[in-house]
Amino acid sequence: MDRSRLVPAAPAQSARVRHSIFIYTEEQRGNQLVESRVLGMLSDISGSDKLIVIQDPFSGFKFVYRVDHESSNLDAAAITEQDESVFNGKSSIEINAMSYRLGTPENAMKLLRGKTHWIQDKGSVLSVLLQNAAARKTRFAPGRIERDRMRKVPDGVPVELLPT
Repeated sequence: MDRSRLVPAAPAQSARVRHSIFIYTEEQRGNQLVESRVLGMLSDISGSDKLIVIQDPFSGFKFVYRVDHESSNLDAAAITEQDESVFNGKSSIEINAMSYRLGTPENAMKLLRGKTHWIQDKGSVLSVLLQNAAARKTRFAPGRIERDRMRKVPDGVPVELLPT
């Protein structure tokens, strides 16, 4: 039988692409790059305010981040409890009396412009965690605080991968 004429099997429809990025964190476990799942994005009605949703692999929290391309920083803006299945481009939620459309993980990756390594602003994460503990519902933390930012991940930082 001539195998050169065989057509490769089509990929299974149920195969899912895992969308993830590496986030540099400074925490109790030590400074490290942590692979984290990108669940989707939030976009306001006008499309001018776009945020990404990433699940922390250790705590399970789903952080909503503002993206700062210039400094490669992710600024935590909120914590959401939305199930990842609603990030489908069709669903919406209301936060701070504003309606946000829930975009797909593919759209979130496009928002990141192909960049896979980011720096988590630890001050904004702490602010969001404190606000979430006090409010017990999804609310946005105050806008970006102007301060010096880390702009480069130090060399030789350990990398923590997600389980396969």
